Amino acid sequence: MLRLHTLMKHPPTTPRAGEPTLGPAIRGRRDGVETGRIRVSTCGLTWGNSALTVGGECLSRPMAKDSRHHAHTVCRAVAKSRRKTRQAATAELWSMSDEDVEATLLEAEKLRAQADALALRLVAEADRRHAGERAGATDTASWWAHRTRQERRVAKGRAQLAESLDRHEPTSAALVEGAISVDHARVITSCVDRLPDDLEDPTVPARAEQHLLHEAQHLDPKTLAVLAKHVLTVVAPEIGEARDAAALEREEREARAGAWLTMCPDGKGSVRGKFSIPELHAAMLHKTLLAYAAPKHQTATRTEDPDAVEQVERRPSPERMGDAFCELLERLPADQLPKVGGLNATVVVTMHLDSLTGGLAPGVLDDGGVISAATARRLACEAGLIPAVLGSKSELLDLGRKTRLFSGAQRRGINLTQPTCTAEGCDWPAHLCHAHHDQPWSHGGKTDLANARNLCPRHHARIHDPAFETTHLPDGRVAFHRRT
Repeated sequence: MLRLHTLMKHPPTTPRAGEPTLGPAIRGRRDGVETGRIRVSTCGLTWGNSALTVGGECLSRPMAKDSRHHAHTVCRAVAKSRRKTRQAATAELWSMSDEDVEATLLEAEKLRAQADALALRLVAEADRRHAGERAGATDTASWWAHRTRQERRVAKGRAQLAESLDRHEPTSAALVEGAISVDHARVITSCVDRLPDDLEDPTVPARAEQHLLHEAQHLDPKTLAVLAKHVLTVVAPEIGEARDAAALEREEREARAGAWLTMCPDGKGSVRGKFSIPELHAAMLHKTLLAYAAPKHQTATRTEDPDAVEQVERRPSPERMGDAFCELLERLPADQLPKVGGLNATVVVTMHLDSLTGGLAPGVLDDGGVISAATARRLACEAGLIPAVLGSKSELLDLGRKTRLFSGAQRRGINLTQPTCTAEGCDWPAHLCHAHHDQPWSHGGKTDLANARNLCPRHHARIHDPAFETTHLPDGRVAFHRRT
């Protein structure tokens, strides 16, 4: 609701019904031109608009100024602080000494923490007064996010912290003093709120909060969060050690059970992925990648100028780690990996001998992907080469194995000609399939490629199930039918 305050002792004009009261304008002269200004205030903040002059000053937001003596202390403090801070933010800094710049920078961080503390107190009060509901919003945090152009998740997180600070007076007081940051406060309140409810000593939460406040004076929020996981061991060792150990074991079980990884090709020769793994395995992966990504000693290139030194470009760390991850995968010992489909987890690349010796035809991966001949030749320097002799119709010739089980070489041959399960309508990849004898070995069937068929576990079980009969199709696949 708008309300006008008279700035000079002149009687206001009679307003129309439903209109705000407008007082007389302040008259003055600027560059020989008479000006007029109307001052209007709302919610304790006053702004001006030179409505009586064309091209005069027009502000689209309230100015940080409130001179009303009867305004609330918070309203006056915020308005004055905004005005003073704006003046300081636009002032020239060149005249400050080095010591002043450093000291004021630290004080500015404390000022920011204090401003955050006030904002959190205000949003908690606004929530108690149901500001969101009165505005028609879902809740106060959503209304706050909309009015201040915050991300809604950020506003909701700050609103939750504001509610939590109401229950943690020491942490709230430290934030008001600027002794800790909002991130510190979030770590402390969440840690204390997670403490068990069945503690025999009711003073443990308060002692834990005081301990974390003390540590926050010289720790950053991330390090403080690590310490907070074991706060019970520090403040109540008689019970904390066992509880912390149980909590850590539960956390590890949940992390291992919740581990996941996704990989998705982008259609441009790259595959993007995300993963979530336990901290132990993340540390193992990180340390391994660092071993590959560590900068190597490089000798400066000699030039005609003896003082000139080659400038070696340092790529961003994520790129170096990406290269290291690729190198790690290339160097994995395939003979020590678990077997998949009777073979070690090995990627098979098929290419003509001409390409291997210098041609341009790409190599074909066993999943249908292609790689350049240059990349295939590079990999061939360290990978094992297995020649696959093809007949006139590009079919693999019999390798002549007479053992009961298909050998690794035979499995590679089967996978080359049968890249998926050969059951009709099934697309399971070959490396997840079983090698099946079309004519059972026990009935005289040979263990060779002509008698081999890739079948996924489901269809391999079905082909041995007397409840199903099979039909060999012209394309080499097999159809299953339930016997009637």
